[in-house]
Order: sequence, then C-alpha cells, then structure tokens
Amino acid sequence: MRLHQAGLSVTEHAMRFENLVRFYTQAISKGWKCRKFAEGLKHDFRRMVVPMSITEFPTLVEKAKVVECLERVDKLTKTIGGPAGSKSCGDS
Repeated sequence: MRLHQAGLSVTEHAMRFENLVRFYTQAISKGWKCRKFAEGLKHDFRRMVVPMSITEFPTLVEKAKVVECLERVDKLTKTIGGPAGSKSCGDS
C-alpha cells in the first residue's frame, strides 16, 4: 500500500490514508499503520517525524501537523524577512 502526500496538507493526507486503510485486507498493527503513513509524507516532514518512533496514529498525525506548520512559518519568515513574531502554529 502506497499513498504519497504530494500537494496535500497533512490533514488531507491523513484522511485519504484512513480511507485507504479501511480497504486493506491484512491485519494492521499500530506500528505498521504509522510506518506506512510516515513513508507517504513529504521528505522534509518524514525526516522530522520518523526519528520520533511514534506508534500511535493520532499522535503521529498531530506531530506531522506541527512540522507542517513550522515549515509554513519558516517559509513565510524567509519570504518576508525578520522573526516569525505572531505567525504562530497555535497550541496544538
């Protein structure tokens, strides 16, 4: 099973992944589900979340969302210059 994030947000990727997993006929462990989801993330996100060795799917999705938000803030900061200031990722 392969699903790549491509141009999707982490939330959209997680929803598509969950829909696809429903049709998988083999037994699915938490670790397998997390590993397959992480394999489909964009390289920069995968590089940050895989070393965390997260085995709970909701936790993995939340951490990937945080990485996505930090990437977005970093790109915005580089685009407009200066510190991120109020460009926060929220409390999640």
